[in-house]
Amino acid sequence: NPPSFGAERLAIGELMTVLAAAGVRLELTKPRKPGAAGEWDPSSRTLRIQPRVVGKGSLEFARVLNHEAIHVAQSCRNRGLRSSPRPLGLPAQVPGHLAGVLEEPIYRTASERVRQLEREAYANQTRLNLGAQLVRRYC
Repeated sequence: NPPSFGAERLAIGELMTVLAAAGVRLELTKPRKPGAAGEWDPSSRTLRIQPRVVGKGSLEFARVLNHEAIHVAQSCRNRGLRSSPRPLGLPAQVPGHLAGVLEEPIYRTASERVRQLEREAYANQTRLNLGAQLVRRYC
């Protein structure tokens, strides 16, 4: 009885469809930010996901894609897709198993604003239907 990850596959399909409809390009390529699993680049309307994330399976890919979709919605809420992200006002309590992530080198020198955006995305990345809802709402 191996897991089917059907819900995750549906979430990935929906996220990809919604992001494409909003005008977001999805690239499976190394993010420009060293150490990042994914990144949202509003200036080019491009979401980059590290190819190794795909190799970690459907659940991990769905979470990373959802995390980045939340950042897309954060941009759309702030005057449009090409705008810098702005917090959406979502719950920002990062789950215990991710509590140390904002202390990793990639975020160590980040501004408080960036850390706030990341807290919001990390706190909600497991809600796999949320990213698509937010992109539909704000973009």
